[in-house]
Amino acid sequence: MNYESINFYSDGLRLAGYLYTPPDWREGDAPRPAILVIAGYSGNTKADCTHMMVELCKAGWFVLGFDYQGFGDSEGKRNRHRALEQAQNCYDAISYIQGIPGVDPKRIGLFGTSFGGANGVWVTAHDERVKVLVTSVGVMNGQTWMQSIRRPWEWLEFKKIVEEDAQRRVRTGEPKMVFHGEIMLRDPDSARQREMHKEKGHVFQSEERDLESAEATMRYRPEWVVNQISPRPALFIYAEFDNLVPPSQQISCFEKCGEPKKIVKLPDSGHYDSYEFRNPVTCQITYEETISWFKQYL
Repeated sequence: MNYESINFYSDGLRLAGYLYTPPDWREGDAPRPAILVIAGYSGNTKADCTHMMVELCKAGWFVLGFDYQGFGDSEGKRNRHRALEQAQNCYDAISYIQGIPGVDPKRIGLFGTSFGGANGVWVTAHDERVKVLVTSVGVMNGQTWMQSIRRPWEWLEFKKIVEEDAQRRVRTGEPKMVFHGEIMLRDPDSARQREMHKEKGHVFQSEERDLESAEATMRYRPEWVVNQISPRPALFIYAEFDNLVPPSQQISCFEKCGEPKKIVKLPDSGHYDSYEFRNPVTCQITYEETISWFKQYL
């Protein structure tokens, strides 16, 4: 397959993209579908999703991934996580895809994993250019997610800190920085994942985030808009023993989604087992179900 690094602009910022062209595509061939692949809370598609981009390209589609603004090799202010900014990045990525020679602009699919699964639901609900959705181990309600990874007294204290910071910040204009792990608490598996990426030299944000990132995440609830996706097809994938994003998030969102839809359980699996480098067997299920869904509907 052909791979090239590309750039496109969103909100006036240059974003780093990764374009895969099907190995059997030739200039003059009939236009083909294209799939946008979006990463999770790391914001770095190259680190988290290269394996999926390669598999989808091998199946015969154009595939584009990119780093959200402020993440990876993209321009933008660091130390912040704003889902609505990331959604705008996705809308602009779709516009870029539609102009790629050989792509059928009316057949665009989207695959998102983890927080990218959240963005996938949100973007598909708001952008009818997305014709088929696959969301894997996705966050579907930012507030209940933040709450679920904390003990009850920790959640109450964290929520109080975020609320007090918002009242201070709007008066002073000064962000309060905290250790990234204070916002998205890392279970042992997440910590190992982070260290593995560091060893591979992947580019991430610094270890600090502003507390407004937590506030913005708590207000982000894709399950509230998932009913806008139908009649476009949506596939939901969840890991049976996910300690980072409870399976109940995906199941609840799936139930609110209209037809056609399908939900797939990754048995005996944790959050990162859908990633190639963690569990090849479980990851193969993710590949097969995703490719089958796109072949059926895209």
